[in-house]
Amino acid sequence: MELELRVMPGNFTAYETKYKTLICGIGTDGKKYFIEFGRGNSRRVIAGWRDGNVIKIAHNCRAIDERTPCWHLAAICDVMGLSPPVTVTVYNTSPQGEVIHRDITPEILGYYGDFSLLRLENPPSEDEPAEPPGKAPELPEEDAWLIRYRLPPLVLAKVLAFRERQKKTLTEEQKKRVPQARYIPSGRELINAVKALVYGPDGSAWEAPLLIGPKGSGKSTLAETLASIMMLPVNKIFGGIDVNAEALLGARTLVPVDGVDLVTEVKLRTAAKNAGIDPEPLIQRLRGGQLQVGFEPGLLLRAVEAGEMLIVDEINMLIPEVTSLLHGLLDWQKTLSVPGYGVVRAPETFRLVGCMNFGYSGTKPLNEAFQDRFRSIQVPHLSAELLGDLIVEQTGSTREVGEKLANLFEHLSERAKNGDLSERILSVRALFRIAREAADEALPLKAIAKSVLTEGLNDSYEIDAVSDIIEVVL
Repeated sequence: MELELRVMPGNFTAYETKYKTLICGIGTDGKKYFIEFGRGNSRRVIAGWRDGNVIKIAHNCRAIDERTPCWHLAAICDVMGLSPPVTVTVYNTSPQGEVIHRDITPEILGYYGDFSLLRLENPPSEDEPAEPPGKAPELPEEDAWLIRYRLPPLVLAKVLAFRERQKKTLTEEQKKRVPQARYIPSGRELINAVKALVYGPDGSAWEAPLLIGPKGSGKSTLAETLASIMMLPVNKIFGGIDVNAEALLGARTLVPVDGVDLVTEVKLRTAAKNAGIDPEPLIQRLRGGQLQVGFEPGLLLRAVEAGEMLIVDEINMLIPEVTSLLHGLLDWQKTLSVPGYGVVRAPETFRLVGCMNFGYSGTKPLNEAFQDRFRSIQVPHLSAELLGDLIVEQTGSTREVGEKLANLFEHLSERAKNGDLSERILSVRALFRIAREAADEALPLKAIAKSVLTEGLNDSYEIDAVSDIIEVVL
């Protein structure tokens, strides 16, 4: 029996809780196989392959028969490098007699696959480790929160090693700029982004994730969560025509000549402050008023030299002059060329994350060569269930309010997807505002939602449409 099914974020959410029991391989037939081991050495085999532009999957199970979400479909889609939503043609049959040509479990899940029940054409040589490094490392107490993201063991080990180095080298000021982890994954988008940030045996062959998704999907929150996981202070650039190379790199400027010892300067500043006068003219007079040519670094240069994380929001709104600056930081050399300053090699701790949304005013398609330097990752909207949890967590609202607002967002998202409404109405922050205002004033939730969501609109059709949806849903 042949079925056309849609693999949605909900399938991937279920998959996230089970994926560590799996192995993956490429068959001699070119298909990618996903094998789940169950009790008593039982197994379930799913195969996936492309036929032109069509994704095909061979799999049968009760969920398929009953048309309920099947996490196995999400697993094979992940093995094939696909993110939700994905339309697939499913053949209700189980592959038999498969021969695995190559074990790709380490690339997908971070540990070696045990193919004792299957025929592996090229088994590991004696030089390879006898025990697959699949056991998750022990987590220090202060890092225990990382377990919620279910990072593959090898990836988690590299993250922990990176964090240990950061704990020893970050200043107190830098630690204050490490954001909180607030992102709730819908699928494997967070895992894929972390994997890219620690490519290579020691994580030094990293590539920059490019987070692509609609408004309200949480791209910026995901980027900040990546910084939290890597324990990196954050610097942000927002795309726009007013962001130019000089502002990011810095420029030559006049600076005072050093001529006053530190003790004298501190005493002078203290005395001037007590007297209520500006100390700068006095210090300049002691320095003889002499100035010299120096260099004032810009935001990008400071982030690179400090080995911190740079988040480039709305990267597809940057002018070519700026995107060309990033090319050197995105290849294997990881360098930044600064006119009048020199070539700066980024420290091993430096990382870059890009975010973008299609369809905004002022956006444009990225140059293919530029985008190819990134590990592109689709960031979907949260499911209504997860969004409700997030609203409750962030605002302290009741479960009922969280569920109602999540349901409202889902209806607005559907209308925006159909083109009936613009994406500007899709704001998770607006949902937080509604929940917080509802907690502080005994007004009907409908009235607060209409005020928050429509008072910033200037299109009468959109105002009426949003108000009608609120009336029906809330």
